[in-house]
Amino acid sequence: MPLKRIYIITLLILLMSNLFVANAQQSKMIEFSANRIKYIKAKGAQMLIGNVVFKHEGAVITCDSAYRFDNNTLEAYDHIMIRKGDSLTITGDNLKYDGNKKVAVLEGNVVCIEKDMTLTTPAMSYDVTNSVASYFGGGTINSKDNVLTSRNGYYYSASKTLAFKHNVKLNNPKYKMYGDTLQYNTVSKTAYFTGPTNIISDANRLYCEYGWYNTETEKSHLNTNAVVYSKSSELHADSIFYDRKAGYGKAYSCVQIKDTLNKTELLGKLAEHYENTGISIVTGNAVLIKMMKDDSLLLSADTLHSHQMKSVINKKDSIIVKAYKHVKLYKSDLTGIADSLVYTNFDSTIVLFNTPVLWADSAQLNAREIKIRLTGNGMKNFELLGNAFVITQEDSLKFNQIKGKEILGTFANDSINKIEVKGNAQVAYFIKNEKKKYIGFSKTNSARVNVYFEKGQLDRITFIDKPTSQLIPMKTVDPVKERLKGFTWNPFKKPKSKYELLKF
Repeated sequence: MPLKRIYIITLLILLMSNLFVANAQQSKMIEFSANRIKYIKAKGAQMLIGNVVFKHEGAVITCDSAYRFDNNTLEAYDHIMIRKGDSLTITGDNLKYDGNKKVAVLEGNVVCIEKDMTLTTPAMSYDVTNSVASYFGGGTINSKDNVLTSRNGYYYSASKTLAFKHNVKLNNPKYKMYGDTLQYNTVSKTAYFTGPTNIISDANRLYCEYGWYNTETEKSHLNTNAVVYSKSSELHADSIFYDRKAGYGKAYSCVQIKDTLNKTELLGKLAEHYENTGISIVTGNAVLIKMMKDDSLLLSADTLHSHQMKSVINKKDSIIVKAYKHVKLYKSDLTGIADSLVYTNFDSTIVLFNTPVLWADSAQLNAREIKIRLTGNGMKNFELLGNAFVITQEDSLKFNQIKGKEILGTFANDSINKIEVKGNAQVAYFIKNEKKKYIGFSKTNSARVNVYFEKGQLDRITFIDKPTSQLIPMKTVDPVKERLKGFTWNPFKKPKSKYELLKF
């Protein structure tokens, strides 16, 4: 016999042998017993009546009556119960079981119970081999305080996991959960989301499109368009860990905290929020945005510390923001730098510390400490405290200078219109004639000085309390030598645009 023919015959024998084994395994007959058994020719089946018991693949099916067919299938009626293992039971009104496919289909008042989990549904399919129950016409899960409903669902008994799809709802006395796709583990009490999901309580609302939530510890991890909505704030991020019981949240990447009440936003790469104390800490290119009527004020720093509290004066919500290291301030008509800063919305005050610098109009403002007061429309006034300087530039070498222990200033239409110098006032400025030609340099000392500006430019000066003045002819003026002690000019440190603060 040719070798090729022998090979083909051998292959056919092996295939037939495997098919025979597979069929033998598939067609393992269902064991059964009953009080009475009779053959019904019209149905081509045995009829079993009274204390009917079927056993197959580790599952035990009991009922009042049933039909057993020669093709290893059966139909059962009344008081149906499927038991598998020591904890799983399924009951229903009617059952069809295919012993070849090892699948049971139950209809009518179907209830699946395993330990503290109860599933009810009008109809269910149960895979006996894999211990998987599924429904497609709506179902309800009760597990301790949690009630889950959905249109479609699966219960994997081996892993104690439920999978839900379409119109998923979880009701708990403390919150409600709504989603499209959800998995729930009855042992860990953890829900896993793979679609748009909302978790709503009296205190807040959580939203994400991927993540998990432990219904017992109330800890969660939200990913993909993650948001925590509170009464007057929103926390957005790529990823958020949230502990509802502790009132603690930690957000990662593209963080945005919106305070809708105070019209502020906090941005950064990493944020922590403590609900019970009202404290938020933002790091990684942290930025505060204060919305104003026709503009916005931006503040950036290495770290922003925000504290929301009730004002002791009027009991209204108030917010204090502290900024640390590499502080930058930007408004369309006001910019600044500082080592640290404090902003309070109660009195709309910004305080800059450790030799800060401000630029308003064409003026540079320096001091050991600077205070700015805002209004809803813009800036109201400022204070320069300790070694205070106001400098305006005429050209690359010429500067007008105002110096004192304390300088108070006011704004009109967000431009400086007046400053008052208190204590050891010194004013040094270049004088021009009607043709705008320089004719000299004036140096005046006085206890107090009032300086007026017009459209951000030096306009006139009033000296109070026995001023002493010196007028130097223009041809003998050395602009560099005439700079007052402590003079600094730092235009290169000035923030150029809001995008310089917003870079991530």
